[in-house]
Amino acid sequence: MAEQGEPLSERELDVLHAIARGDSTREIALALSISPNTVKVHLRRIYAKLGVSSRTEAMRAALAQGLVALPEVEASPTSGAAATVETPLPAAPPVTRPAPDDFQAAPPRHFPWRWATAAVSLFALLIIALLLLRDVAPAQNQTATPVPTVEIDNSRWFTSQAMPASTAHMAVTSLGLDLYQIGGETSVGVVNTARLYDTRQAQWRQLSAKPTAVADAAAAVLGGEVYVVGGRLGDGRVTAVVEAYSPTNNAWRPVAALPQPAAGGVLLSDGSLLYFVGGWDGATSTAASFVYDPGSNGWRTLAPMTQARAFAAGGVIRGVLYVVGGAAGDRPLVTCEAFDPAAETWTSCPDMAQARRGAGAAVLVNKLYVFGGVSDAAAAGELYDPKVNAWQPVAVPATVAAAAQGYLGVANIESQIYVWGGRQAEQFSAEMMVYAPLETKIYLPAAPGGGE
Repeated sequence: MAEQGEPLSERELDVLHAIARGDSTREIALALSISPNTVKVHLRRIYAKLGVSSRTEAMRAALAQGLVALPEVEASPTSGAAATVETPLPAAPPVTRPAPDDFQAAPPRHFPWRWATAAVSLFALLIIALLLLRDVAPAQNQTATPVPTVEIDNSRWFTSQAMPASTAHMAVTSLGLDLYQIGGETSVGVVNTARLYDTRQAQWRQLSAKPTAVADAAAAVLGGEVYVVGGRLGDGRVTAVVEAYSPTNNAWRPVAALPQPAAGGVLLSDGSLLYFVGGWDGATSTAASFVYDPGSNGWRTLAPMTQARAFAAGGVIRGVLYVVGGAAGDRPLVTCEAFDPAAETWTSCPDMAQARRGAGAAVLVNKLYVFGGVSDAAAAGELYDPKVNAWQPVAVPATVAAAAQGYLGVANIESQIYVWGGRQAEQFSAEMMVYAPLETKIYLPAAPGGGE
């Protein structure tokens, strides 16, 4: 398996350069005379070697390491206006050029297409540069002095803006600097509400409602959209419905349904494909695993897990999918399994210290953090470090642990992990906490008050 820090092969560099041009998986396959599946394998190896999980992150890492280059802008020596100078990618195979005499004799009308092609390529590279800079550059309208949040007992845990409504069993994920919360269950039942939490402004906003109201669905991001898979309907039935939300259009669209109904499964994205694992099929916990290819809008069955489980947690680290805890029937689990997408095989990983049902998880700096899912209000969180292949406890203040014990939302934005919602017995929570495990102080803007 590819490890972070390994040099990229020539073929992987070819794929990386194609990503820089903005090529799709299918276009890369045609250009390199390989299959789309082979392209996806190369992408996974690139992600693993660069220590990233998406194309945007791969481009950012490649730029930092000098593996690709983007256009530079410098002042024109004659007019003072900005003139674009393209820094080329590594040289392509040599092109045979005509002799000087032949070139001079050629009519000018034979060559304008070269300039048009260059202009289009330059424009595409500029678009990629702007997208990357948008992700890493601070927003110009955030010039106000940030206000530190209130830290809880010097614990690196902080309070944040509560949800507009107490909710559990919701589908959650993150995209850019925003958290997404879709569906779930409140004191009035299963809902189809979709909300966005803007971490820059510490404010909640309501989005277009999901067409199908579900609880215990799973969410993940792929291709800039939020996919929500499966779930439990208001009448208690389990569904196979899949719907995708476009932040750009604030609209939902239907996606190919799961091969079988499932609620409480784990949905993970490696940046190219979606993986749906486990869940409750309406009668029992399942070990089934499926992969979704957006190119064909279809699901394919994978090898099942060794342990049937529902309401588990998981994350992707260096291209490997980890699924932990959950429940087999009514029995909470401590077990951990890892899936290698290239080999399509499952292997075991060390057990957690505590059995957890309905926990949430987030990946930060190649470690899997798991919170909630236990009945003890004083219970700690845990983190798994694949480098040492071991779990470590994560301290959780009693006030945080008591806010919600299970079926909560957990997701990370940059170096911070957000933990919110959930339930204790029949009580639903609206609290949101932020954990900053790294040696950097957390700052969020002052929140003027909740609302949508």
